[in-house]
Parts: sequence; C-alpha cells; structure tokens
Amino acid sequence: MTGAGLPSVEQAVALYARGWFPMDDTGSDELPWYAAEQRAIFDLDPAAREGLARKVRRSLRACDGFALRVDGAYDRVLDLCATPPPGERAWISERLKVLYRRLHGAGFSHTFELWTPGGELAAGILGIVLGRAALLESMRRVEPHAGNALLSRTVDRLAEAGMTLCDVQIATDHTLRLGARELPRREFDARLRAALGR
Repeated sequence: MTGAGLPSVEQAVALYARGWFPMDDTGSDELPWYAAEQRAIFDLDPAAREGLARKVRRSLRACDGFALRVDGAYDRVLDLCATPPPGERAWISERLKVLYRRLHGAGFSHTFELWTPGGELAAGILGIVLGRAALLESMRRVEPHAGNALLSRTVDRLAEAGMTLCDVQIATDHTLRLGARELPRREFDARLRAALGR
C-alpha cells in the first residue's frame, strides 16, 4: 500500500481484476476492499438494452436533447458521487478520491456524464474500465430523470464500444426494477475473466 493506506495504481487494478471493489471506512488504516457473493450486472445485449430503455422511457423523453459526455468534468462528478443523499453515509472518502484520480490519470477511471442543453451537469456516473469490463462504482443525479436516462445511454455507449460486462456491484431495489440481475460470485468472476481476456 502507498500513501495513507492506499494501494498503488497497479495494486488497485489487480484487485479490480480479481472482482474486488473499495468502500472506505475512515476507521481503517488501510483502504478496505470487498467482494460480494452476489454481484449485480446490466446485460449489454440488444434485448436487455431495449428493455432498460422501455423502463426509463419517461426519463429519456424528459432528457431529450441532453448530451452524453465521457470525462468532461471528472472531478465534478467525483465530488458529486462523494456527496451522499441526506441520511446516507459517504463511502467515497478523501483518500479514496485520491486513488480514483490516480486511476483516472492512468486511464482506468472514467466518468459518464449527462449535460443539459444549457451546459449544466445533470447526472454523472463514476466507473472503472478494464479491458471489455465496465465496473460502475457510483451514480448521482442533479436533475430529475437524469440518472435513469444517463444509465440507459451509458449502457448503450458501453455496448457500442465493445464492452461485454457492465457491473454495478451490489443490487438495489431500483437497479433490479430497471433490469439488473444478480450473478453468484463464481459466475461473475468467470464473466470478468472473459472480459479481461483471461
């Protein structure tokens, strides 16, 4: 580990490649990493993407004309994702932000952003991209409907870019309603290895 309990970029990439992800606990000297027994994914085949678009069609209509960008405002999205909704605990700590910025500088961490026609950030997703695997870490919205619209458009962008795995870590009621499905850890690990060409 290097610097305030943080792994190096190489160590962090190796952990992600083995199916682990960080969630910080400021009471720990070193950054904690976890591997969930059930991992949530969005399938990237056309039928699954069409199903997601149907479920969020109201949001897509509400955000018609919004622009999708990648890494247009990385630090702003990172700060947004690090600010939890009222009553929720922040898991992206200051030291974890340092690691994400290092991963971004090395080309592994990216943000997917939805911008209003007036040039305002409406929603952002923070993720890690390794090989053909997109590991989406966090999403926050500013504008109503923008989160759902951004998710659908990001999934489409990932598929168009040749990604074969879209991970959203731990399922929530909301992601399950939108069509996410859970994989046992062994199956997820196999899918991840295939996406990494291993």
